[in-house]
Amino acid sequence: MRRQIGLGLALFTLATALLVTLYPFRFQLGTASWSRIDWRLYYRGHSDRDLVLNLVMLAPLGVGLVLVRFGRASLSRIILEAGALGVGSALFVETLQIFQRTRFPQAADVWRNGVGCVAGAIVTALVLKAMDHRLRR
Repeated sequence: MRRQIGLGLALFTLATALLVTLYPFRFQLGTASWSRIDWRLYYRGHSDRDLVLNLVMLAPLGVGLVLVRFGRASLSRIILEAGALGVGSALFVETLQIFQRTRFPQAADVWRNGVGCVAGAIVTALVLKAMDHRLRR
């Protein structure tokens, strides 16, 4: 049952992230340009709200991954997979934003989403590990 919940949560998170970041889905090939990408990984004066939203956006994806993989993989393997899944998902979303006039892709968003996914995975894995430890007592 835990695996089904995890898979559902992961798919729901991906669908929601795509909907929220790409709506109203007006893609135009003519807007695609490398010059539209903000390549800075960190910059001063950026909104803390944007930082928090990007960290939180893919945290449920990490939670879902742990629910699917817990007990089948080591904690370090889960963290590595969460990082790859979070960064890969964020790269996909940011790449699609190149084709929208109203969106501006940022490299900083990629690492922030990745860190959020890893944080969600770590917290969930530690909670499940503690719960398993208590049940065994």
